[in-house]
Amino acid sequence: MNLIDSYQCVLPNVCLITDDPYRVKMIAAHYLDNVEIFTETRGQVGLVGKFNNVPLTVLSTGIGKTSTMAYLTELCAKNQIKRVIYIGDCITEDFSLPIGSILYIDKAYEDGKGYDASENLLQSAELIMRENKIKANRCVTTTDDHYLIDKKYKISQESKILDFTTSAIYGLNQIYSEIETLSILNVCENRSTNETIEEAVRQSRGHFATLLALLTAIYKNN
Repeated sequence: MNLIDSYQCVLPNVCLITDDPYRVKMIAAHYLDNVEIFTETRGQVGLVGKFNNVPLTVLSTGIGKTSTMAYLTELCAKNQIKRVIYIGDCITEDFSLPIGSILYIDKAYEDGKGYDASENLLQSAELIMRENKIKANRCVTTTDDHYLIDKKYKISQESKILDFTTSAIYGLNQIYSEIETLSILNVCENRSTNETIEEAVRQSRGHFATLLALLTAIYKNN
């Protein structure tokens, strides 16, 4: 990976984001060609590369709404970003969602207000799942990063899961109407069964979640 000047390069308009900088490097190592790092500010990692010959940006943003929006706002203000797809983890109390389940999120609630995914990306993801035999559940989430502090599981009536980021990303549509957004999550904890994800499951299911995210990101963009 080469290090390039973040203020002199023009970033691709398709962006994958995730909370973990190590996951960014794993995506680069296993899926991307022509990789160059444009930032490692405050421990986060941003890089550019090509997937199926389509250029894209991959960026870690840390955990939670505040950290995510700090990075995304700067990214979108300085670049012509058109599509943002988030890869992350979530928590559930629903017995129908076993550990390692892949979810694609059509709506995220925060403080009773709902934020929608981009319908175009939802339809693209469903087509890609059929073509590549990827199994995923369409779900509604509640975003609450206070869970990290008080460990209370609080969701809206419609939600089955809780995550720390999705509503902030879907809220981008209110700031930048031209940006499409979609969140793809792995179930990492089920509080009803007291199960947490094992590393082998995380890696195997993480592959399909990442593949779904990458294929959706570049769909009709090449």
